[in-house]
Amino acid sequence: MDDSASYADVFAALGSEARLDVMRLLFAAYPEGMNVGDLKSRLKIPNSTLSHHLEKLRIEELVTVRRDRQFIWYYANVQMFEDLLTFLYNGFSSSEQVSITEQQTKERNTKKISTQEDIMFEDFFGSVQTFFGKLRLKLPGFQRFTEKAIQSISFAQEETRSLQHKWVGTEQILLGLLRQETGLVARVFSESGIELEPVREAVESIIGHGSGNPNTTCFTPRAKKIFDIALKQAKQLKHSYIGTEHLLLGILIEGEGVGVRALKELGFDCNELEEQLQIAIVQSSV
Repeated sequence: MDDSASYADVFAALGSEARLDVMRLLFAAYPEGMNVGDLKSRLKIPNSTLSHHLEKLRIEELVTVRRDRQFIWYYANVQMFEDLLTFLYNGFSSSEQVSITEQQTKERNTKKISTQEDIMFEDFFGSVQTFFGKLRLKLPGFQRFTEKAIQSISFAQEETRSLQHKWVGTEQILLGLLRQETGLVARVFSESGIELEPVREAVESIIGHGSGNPNTTCFTPRAKKIFDIALKQAKQLKHSYIGTEHLLLGILIEGEGVGVRALKELGFDCNELEEQLQIAIVQSSV
């Protein structure tokens, strides 16, 4: 999404109660998804009508699709809806800021809902916001993650899908951190000579390619462990947030994941890297 105008077609795709009902069902089923037969039985609408609605949602990337033998499965595209929520509640997309004056904000906040369509949208996006609240609670301290930390996790999920795997491990989180071009961790990587492509190749040589085409990804127990460690490190450092530096500390302190193994295979000393990172954190706090 490059600008606010790009959302017009997306909102148009959601401009019917039937499509909103489809999305509610897919969010309720997340991350498992639903096949066409299940959707039809729940919604009680003809095949042709359901196909029309699903195709419109697919074109606008509100759903993703997977074929499993004779079945077609649909999944809510949570990234798209997170972008929509950002647009709705912050007034800007990821690459464009929209200036809102104090008076405009006042008018927007005091405007009364006057149509059934407005009520329908308000109810739907309220339920979507609740969904994301529950989703984020699955990660320790997620509410305290910085924007870069959240972006790194998103990058990690992309790395997992690019290798056709379902599970996000320490190696994908490391790659997600390496994709950050600015910040404290990016500086530490640069000073240590650690670069994205060699690490990505090392990871691929260890875990290989999967055989599927997953629409959803899950975190391994070891990945969840590094989130716990990151949270503890942030508390010890008396930080009110969890940033990329805490995630990297989690990987290095845990010390047994594929991420650390990839670094070692490339000749890097993870103990030295952890010490260097700790020093950089202290210096950045002064």
